[in-house]
Amino acid sequence: MGATFDTAATEPVEPGSTEKEITTEKVAQIVAGIAVIGEAQSALQKAGWRATIAGNRITANDEIFAQFIAPSAGPSAARDARWVIYSITGNPPVWIVGAEAQP
Repeated sequence: MGATFDTAATEPVEPGSTEKEITTEKVAQIVAGIAVIGEAQSALQKAGWRATIAGNRITANDEIFAQFIAPSAGPSAARDARWVIYSITGNPPVWIVGAEAQP
């Protein structure tokens, strides 16, 4: 599928950064740990990018999708919310990051 994002492995991108080039990795760094789609949208906008919401997905700068996957119930269900971040063109990499803040 894609790489799993490890927040300890990279430096975070600060909202309001002067670096405007958008990448799937930068979007993943920003939305990691945010479990509310409106807050994730605001964080991407603070980073200087256009961010619009449609359903459970944020489109950033018309280039990157950040899709929110809510937790579900049941014995084989995913228990943690997560984000799947990918390029609109389908080019790799795909990032999967947790939407729950880690202690």
